[in-house]
Amino acid sequence: MPADSSGAGRGWLRTVLLPTLVICALAVLVGIQAVNRLNEVNAQARRDAFTLKTSEITLRIEERFKAYRQVLTGARALFHASREVSRGEWQTYVDALRLPAAYPGIQGIGFAAYIRPAELRAHEENIRAEGFPDYRVSPPGPRAEYSAIVFIEPFDWRNQRAFGYDMLAEPVRREAMMKSLELGLPALSGKVRLVQETASVPQAGVLLYLPLFRQDAGLHTPGLREKALLGWIYSPFRMGDLITGTLDNSDTLVRLRIYDGHETTPESLLYDSHPERPTAGRLQDKTQLELDSRIWTLVFDSPPDRGGDAPAYLEQGAIVLICGLFVLLAASFFAARNRARELARIGASLSASEARYSTLVNQSFEGIAALDAGLRFSFANPRLQDLLEAPGETLIGTPFTRFWPDDPPRVRHFTQRLQQGRAGTFEQELLTRDGRSLTVIVTDSPRLDADGHLQEVILTLTDISERKTSEERIRFLASHDSLTGLANRASFMERMGDSLLMAQRHHTRLALLYLDLDHFKEVNDTLGHAAGDLLLVETARRMRQCLRASDLLARQGGDEFMALLHDIGTMNEAMGVAEKIRRAINTPYLIDGRECRASVSIGIALYPDHGLNLDSLARQADAAMYRAKSIGRNSAALAPVVTSGAAPPDSPPPFEP
Repeated sequence: MPADSSGAGRGWLRTVLLPTLVICALAVLVGIQAVNRLNEVNAQARRDAFTLKTSEITLRIEERFKAYRQVLTGARALFHASREVSRGEWQTYVDALRLPAAYPGIQGIGFAAYIRPAELRAHEENIRAEGFPDYRVSPPGPRAEYSAIVFIEPFDWRNQRAFGYDMLAEPVRREAMMKSLELGLPALSGKVRLVQETASVPQAGVLLYLPLFRQDAGLHTPGLREKALLGWIYSPFRMGDLITGTLDNSDTLVRLRIYDGHETTPESLLYDSHPERPTAGRLQDKTQLELDSRIWTLVFDSPPDRGGDAPAYLEQGAIVLICGLFVLLAASFFAARNRARELARIGASLSASEARYSTLVNQSFEGIAALDAGLRFSFANPRLQDLLEAPGETLIGTPFTRFWPDDPPRVRHFTQRLQQGRAGTFEQELLTRDGRSLTVIVTDSPRLDADGHLQEVILTLTDISERKTSEERIRFLASHDSLTGLANRASFMERMGDSLLMAQRHHTRLALLYLDLDHFKEVNDTLGHAAGDLLLVETARRMRQCLRASDLLARQGGDEFMALLHDIGTMNEAMGVAEKIRRAINTPYLIDGRECRASVSIGIALYPDHGLNLDSLARQADAAMYRAKSIGRNSAALAPVVTSGAAPPDSPPPFEP
């Protein structure tokens, strides 16, 4: 080869071929890296889409149970709004819910009455009297307590199989029922075979219970809740119908298995959407969902692979590489666009959920608030602003304890409990911004950060002021006379028993006075019963003015009164009080513009002179009062002194005006 020819060949090799080979090698490497990166992106996208789908399914199941919980709460409200819910009212209420259309998967809504053994026979006879002659509580046999399904709607052939069934007799159901009673909240049962289930296409079942308590009963301890228990409002669910009704068409490609509890064993399997798939998919996710004091384990499998794309094969240098890069860029573009659409759809769904929950909070009949780490208001719904009589702009940043009465130990305990992350429910009296007293039930739920520091507290406040006022009124009427405001006989005798114990312990004297108005019937007959009531009220007022603050005055009934005088020194002292009362009663009355007069006959018995116990003193005072009447009324008589071992001596003459 000529010298110039060989030099040119070496220059082409050095300046063209070698750089071209280097660029080609770099292009191949870049192409391989691009393909690998694209595979990683697609795998991550599939994983993200799968995680998103499993999260949607989990949220949909959780929201469905929230809706069912509200259905049971509404049924409990029906009991609270009616003195006695009839079978027809129950059917009308359940029919109005349109269960198959609005709440797919729910088998019905029922009420199971709580029955004590002594009430069992009467319960069965009452149900039979309603038109069910063959009704009986099943399974039969003696037990410490019973329950019986008395309402279950729709009352079709399937639900009729559960009529009269005692769910407390079955351990799994009993556990959930007792849990709901203990907490006073809804509770979900474990895996059961429903009584409504048949041999044809059987499904696993669960039941949701909500305890029903007697109105106006105290419920702040488990013992009080047990005493006030009337039964359980509940709903049975066939798991296949429930979950199928919850999922949409896009969920059917994902295999969903639901297990009761933490273990994923065949015995705990509640639901399998694709039992025909023997193997797991490429992607799998497992999550635990807490529903009303019950843990479900949800296992998700991706759809089976339908065969991957043929691997890209680089051929013929730069043309194949460019085409491959173009395909990869196009695929990345479309994948990014689809992902953007999916993210937009997720954002819209989250916005709709946020708007829905915001509406529920703002329209709630309960006060709802959020507190920051310093227990200052960071949010308050309109109902809470109305309760505290404070608009939102003035409430934000205000400490919650600003509305508490001055009680540092209670505030300190409340703060320490929240800082420890312990939720609680308690009754609290609050003072509104205008100083009005308000009694509420406070339910708090603190949230701590990863380091255990308090971040936020969610509060729910339920106004029970009217209920507390009614309770105080009932307690007052139980121990006082409604006309005069004096203690009634039962309250008087109870307090007199306590006074006798104190007198025995300290060796002091008591005086019991029986007072009966003379000719009171004539006032009623001539002036009317309204005038008679006015006379009794004025008489009671005058008697009270004649007694000390430590003495006790009560109306026994009609025109009869009783007075208990503490620390009486002598009989003459008791007679002096009686004379003071007699003169006060003798003062003329002005009733409805007419003057009238009244007098009183008084019997007096002293402890221990006339008796050592309540019954003997009451008999002696009553006898002395009738003795005062027998000698002409308008006088006071003292009971005879009782001496041990001898007949009672003659009583002293009555005190007369």
